[in-house]
Amino acid sequence: MITDCLTSETPNRPCGRKMLNGQENSSTSGAKGCKPKTLFSLAPTHPCPKHAEVMPMRLRGAVFWFVIFVALLVYALWRERGEIVQGKLVLNLNPDDIVKVEVRRQQAPKRLVLERKGKSWWLTVPVKAPADPTTMEGFLNRFKNLTTKTELDEKKPEYGLANPTVILTVYDRRGRSYRIQFGNKTPDKMEAYALVEGWRKPVVLTAWLLDDANKSPDDFRDKRLLVFRKEKVTKLALIYPDRRIICERKGKEEWQLKEPIRTAGDNAAITSLLDRLSNLQARQFVVERPQQAQLVSFQLDKPSLQVQLWLKGRKEPLVLTVGKRHETQTTRYYARSARFPAVVLVDDFDLKDIRKTAADLRSKRILVFRKDEVERLAMRYDGTEIEVHKRREGKETRWQMLKPIKVPADTWRVDDILWALEGAQAEGFVDKPASLTDYGLDKPQLELRLWEKGRKAPKALWLSVKGNAAYLRTSEGETIYRARASLLNDLKKSPDDLRDLQVVKFNRDDAEEIILRWDKKRVHLVKRGERHWELTEPKHQSANWATVDSILFELESLRADKWVAEKPRPEHGLDKPQLTAEIKLKGNRTITVKFGKQTEQDSVFVSSDYSENQVYRKAKFILDNLKRYGDELLR
Repeated sequence: MITDCLTSETPNRPCGRKMLNGQENSSTSGAKGCKPKTLFSLAPTHPCPKHAEVMPMRLRGAVFWFVIFVALLVYALWRERGEIVQGKLVLNLNPDDIVKVEVRRQQAPKRLVLERKGKSWWLTVPVKAPADPTTMEGFLNRFKNLTTKTELDEKKPEYGLANPTVILTVYDRRGRSYRIQFGNKTPDKMEAYALVEGWRKPVVLTAWLLDDANKSPDDFRDKRLLVFRKEKVTKLALIYPDRRIICERKGKEEWQLKEPIRTAGDNAAITSLLDRLSNLQARQFVVERPQQAQLVSFQLDKPSLQVQLWLKGRKEPLVLTVGKRHETQTTRYYARSARFPAVVLVDDFDLKDIRKTAADLRSKRILVFRKDEVERLAMRYDGTEIEVHKRREGKETRWQMLKPIKVPADTWRVDDILWALEGAQAEGFVDKPASLTDYGLDKPQLELRLWEKGRKAPKALWLSVKGNAAYLRTSEGETIYRARASLLNDLKKSPDDLRDLQVVKFNRDDAEEIILRWDKKRVHLVKRGERHWELTEPKHQSANWATVDSILFELESLRADKWVAEKPRPEHGLDKPQLTAEIKLKGNRTITVKFGKQTEQDSVFVSSDYSENQVYRKAKFILDNLKRYGDELLR
């Protein structure tokens, strides 16, 4: 059967190809995109190749969007119905609607009552005490989506339902009650037999609810001895038999020690103490309502420690009292708080973080100042006097040495002194020293003075090292501080130590030409454009930009390790340098850097006209790098 074929683009017009019984005629096989005009033939038809590709793609797209639709539908149903429950639902209570839970059981105490009071829960029977929020949340959630996977046809004696071990009665806000009677646990102890009010047949429920109902009253109690928010505390007192420590909040995050000495508080240490107090818990309840004789026997009338916390908006403080060590449980102490009348036991491990001394809670900073606000610094030792002033050069801040000579000072070295002084921490305190001589401070080895912006009078510090410790006193008070002996070396510097160590400084983008000379070799580089440098000596060729950039990186902010001399001397070898670098910058400026002889410390002498040809010492690897980069350009 011979038929005409239609193209897919023009379905009503033949393409000129002939189909024999649905097969393409070989004489017209060059035509593309054809399909038979007849609807059927004796042999199987072959669709147009274009349609053969389009149809499966459309089908895959339809399947994809169908899957997306089903997924969205399932999600919407889940959101509408809530959690998917497995098994038969026997009880479903919203924990927020429960106001009371009563437990009657065979084990003592035979009755427990838990009641909601405002936003909190209380244990009201057998004792009145606040309930633990986390424990109550877990207990109440047991009544949400309570399900069974097994219904029992009859009551058998082994179920224990004739004489229930626990009867739970739950009350909601609308005054309705729900009762569950528990018998014995199943042989695997994972579930329990139960009768649910309104449910005809006995059922098998999770044993977790039964286990919760059999908890002791202490398990339900809130064991926190002090409940407060740290940011609300305005005052803290630690009262010992022979002394007391009082701290007061000075600002949002700042504390002041008021007793036994008036000084700045250690903000981190006091915040940590408040954390410990807020987490302190009773480990055991001893006596619910103690008599006076019992308080005396526990030494709670004359405590070893009393903590008082004043909160914003409250007149009376929260009080925690710690008595004597327990007679047999020697790692625990008797204690009592104003939160509830019971006498409890607390762990000595927890109390160690609360028994703080004044030294623990006072600021360890020896001299309090703001580093960025210091405008002037003076130092005196062994007849040497050094003074530096801060000056501004455009957007940069630099230091200038005024004594003993007027030269630029090294900003990094001056900042190092200020960092060391700002971070100096006391390891001990002598608040009322009998004599300065005992600490070598009658003739201090170092005196420092600093002036802060806006202050006329300086803050001063005197330091001496005696034995293995440094002793310091300040102009802020009579206290003597003990610190590490190495602090003297961090603060005491010579005029040469404070000289500016900046050998060269320029912006590498301003460089237009570079000339390197070393070991009878010479390289001349000329910038032709951004990231485009040309080697003009000893031959003309394009230079590797990364190598040129590495040369500029080494030179653009070259800092020395040590200042050596005002002017070069023959022993520095700068008259016959190992390497000379010339950098021509925009504006017809040229900087020349020379690397001289090698020193014994594996470094070289270096000088530059940028720094008025002063001589410095710099690690030798800089010289090695520049030679290597030069050799790379010559290859």
